[in-house]
Amino acid sequence: MKSISFITTLLLIMLALFSPSHAQQIVTLSWNDVVNLSRTQSLELRIQNYEYRSQRLGEWKSLSNFLPSVSYQYQIVKNVERPVFVIPNFGEVRFGTLYNFTHAFQLQYPLFTGGARYANWRIQRNIKKSLFETLQNKEEQVVLQALESYFSVILAHNLIAVNQRAKEVAGSNLEQVQKFYDLGAASQLDLLRAKSRYSSSLPALTSAMNNRKLTLENLKFLLDLSPRDSLIILDSLQENNFLENFDKLKVDELQEIALEYRSDLKGTEYQKNAAGDQRLLTASQFLPSVVLVGNLQHQAQIDQFNVNNEDYVRSKYIAVNIQLPLFEGGSRALDFQQSRINHKKAEMQYDFFKKSILLDVENNYNQYLEAKANLNSLRQAMVEAREALRLANLTYQEGISTQVEVLSAQLAFTSSEVNYQKGVFDFNITQLRLLKSIGKLDRIWENKG
Repeated sequence: MKSISFITTLLLIMLALFSPSHAQQIVTLSWNDVVNLSRTQSLELRIQNYEYRSQRLGEWKSLSNFLPSVSYQYQIVKNVERPVFVIPNFGEVRFGTLYNFTHAFQLQYPLFTGGARYANWRIQRNIKKSLFETLQNKEEQVVLQALESYFSVILAHNLIAVNQRAKEVAGSNLEQVQKFYDLGAASQLDLLRAKSRYSSSLPALTSAMNNRKLTLENLKFLLDLSPRDSLIILDSLQENNFLENFDKLKVDELQEIALEYRSDLKGTEYQKNAAGDQRLLTASQFLPSVVLVGNLQHQAQIDQFNVNNEDYVRSKYIAVNIQLPLFEGGSRALDFQQSRINHKKAEMQYDFFKKSILLDVENNYNQYLEAKANLNSLRQAMVEAREALRLANLTYQEGISTQVEVLSAQLAFTSSEVNYQKGVFDFNITQLRLLKSIGKLDRIWENKG
């Protein structure tokens, strides 16, 4: 029995491991695929989209306040003890019947609410517009994060290759020095330096491999992919011209574009407008409300439970209710003052955010110019460092240079190659961040569409 139970458990585990939910998929990615997946698969973006859809219903709900409300009521009353009235010189008299059956239709329509319905509709509409702009801004944020993670994966992969080559070069140099040392042509100090250089190349390679693993997991998380999936990266780390014509504009021109197109600034403006409409809503409390009421009722008053159609008596009326709250302890005045303060606060927040956007554009513009200027220098430095390493190895083999010069050349070349790879990464990312800061990141997928 124990063996049968063990086999059954093993089969269940194997079925669970090889079920479709645990199946590993191979996902090929280009940067354009990353854009599309982040826009459709991101959990953050989907949550924000549900908030926007919910608020759309909220706007429709506010419009329903302009329509009349119709209700139906059916009531059965059994008078367990009917009321008694005492009539002088006559005695006690009981009024009413044992059962009351009532069917009633009632219509209510607010003729005037002091502008509360209109103010509430404007508030809900501005909130909806604000959430729509927030959704657009979240979309750009998600795409930017995904692209940064994607290019970080490529950078990490290239750094692995760089450090792997550095390890191989240090290993070859160690073998060469070891041969020279065995022949008596190199000192023990040269040998120790070569071993030290080879050992120091190992931690950098291990760090690069771990960093690539972390960036891959972060990219899968942002794209809502399974951790078991394998990613095939199609792009290489190369210079991309994401800015296109925006590269020719000055910072003040980019700031004007940002003020026109930044979705988060538009959302803040709609929030400010909603705060202004809240003042109208609180001010409406000082005005009377006028409600039209219509009632159609059929009532049967009988002494038995069985009721017939002829037992019912119809009645109907139309009424206009006017209500004006005279005193409520000052709560209406306090609500109005609070709404004024909130409106002023929203205006100040809008102005503050507007200034922060201008600063954000300027910072990203300067970072882009710095990355662009550094890239040519880093490329030239890498070319020169590669040639210096070649010459150092050649002269050392001829016995002209020392081992210190070879090690220095190796270190300089590895550093220059790493700096160049990071320079290409910074050049691409600063362009994307600048597009995001002016509210034009969506052009990279609109152009693809």
